[in-house]
Amino acid sequence: MLLQLRYGLMNSQKRTQRESAKALEIPRSYVSRIEKKANQKLMGEMGKINLNK
Repeated sequence: MLLQLRYGLMNSQKRTQRESAKALEIPRSYVSRIEKKANQKLMGEMGKINLNK
């Protein structure tokens, strides 16, 4: 849900970390940590994709 809010995946309206934190009622620092972990997971998955097919 955080990434949907943050990057506008639901309604194409992007939000800042502060706006996302307020909407979810969590600290902004937690938004940053979740975002970092999600990006690491995405990059890991992208590294598994074989582009030579």
